Amino acid sequence: MASLLSIPVELREFIYEHLFRSYTVKHGFGISSSSNRTAILQTCRQIHCEAWRHLPLNISFHFRGTEAMLDTLLSVDQSVVTRLRHIRVKAFPFPLYETERAEYYTTYYFHNALSLLPGLHLDHLIVEDSFHGFGLVDGWRDVVTYFDIESLLKSDAWKELVYITPNTDFIASGYDHRRKRVAQPENWDALLKERDGKESGAEVQMWIMPQSNSSDGSAQQRAEPQQWSARPGHEVVENWRLATPEQDLIGEVQIIARRGKRARYVQLGLSEKKTWAELKGKPRAFTREDWTPYYNDMADAVGWVYGGWGRRMQLAHMALDHA
Repeated sequence: MASLLSIPVELREFIYEHLFRSYTVKHGFGISSSSNRTAILQTCRQIHCEAWRHLPLNISFHFRGTEAMLDTLLSVDQSVVTRLRHIRVKAFPFPLYETERAEYYTTYYFHNALSLLPGLHLDHLIVEDSFHGFGLVDGWRDVVTYFDIESLLKSDAWKELVYITPNTDFIASGYDHRRKRVAQPENWDALLKERDGKESGAEVQMWIMPQSNSSDGSAQQRAEPQQWSARPGHEVVENWRLATPEQDLIGEVQIIARRGKRARYVQLGLSEKKTWAELKGKPRAFTREDWTPYYNDMADAVGWVYGGWGRRMQLAHMALDHA
């Protein structure tokens, strides 16, 4: 350790950054980390004072779901939250129990969970779609995924956002009872440029990892992703002339968004400091306009009851009980 303290502090800080940058902390997966990268903090007081500041700035947090993220980040001091830079999370639905009856609850988009974490200032936010990939045949999920992405693009917690969905259904399916989906990524790209300025460098791209069928009929992933664009499926169904070769592609899709230069990407939030358990027990605290349930009209309410209700209950319980 004497040799480490003998080099200039600037080089020591570079070592701390490099040491923590490849360190991922997982929460909610039922496993404990065996990494000893943080052992350096216990060597001596000077090393601890120098190195601990670089830990939250460089490590990556990987949360199994919304519940695990909130359980963890609402239990630490806000000064830690504001220094986090890398998070990956599966965006399970965000239910709060107003009547204390688990069968009836209000459910929110994932981006509302971020507003519980004021000061969050991420360089990279990776969000995994929780509504697809479970074998569920329910068109409702396609619309919710689409607006889950759009609401995140309007949020302020990140500099670079990557949204991962296992298929193209969020845009390419014919289901959209409100006809609110539009061609992407050009419209999302315009949305971000309007926020940050046309010349700011803000952009939204969609990339697809195309699947090909092997000789035995099974789907295989191609090695190289490619940029992808698509019309919403209901438009293609109504007007076959809109279909393109790209529309016929299937495979995992990544929506990659980057904020513009000098864009303000610090998350604003609720003023009250509450634990996750307290928040779940008092949902009436959420009265702001941006806290709008995603089944907030009659068509969605009917879809909630008759279209995949059991699956959404299962997703909610996964987020609340097992994350």
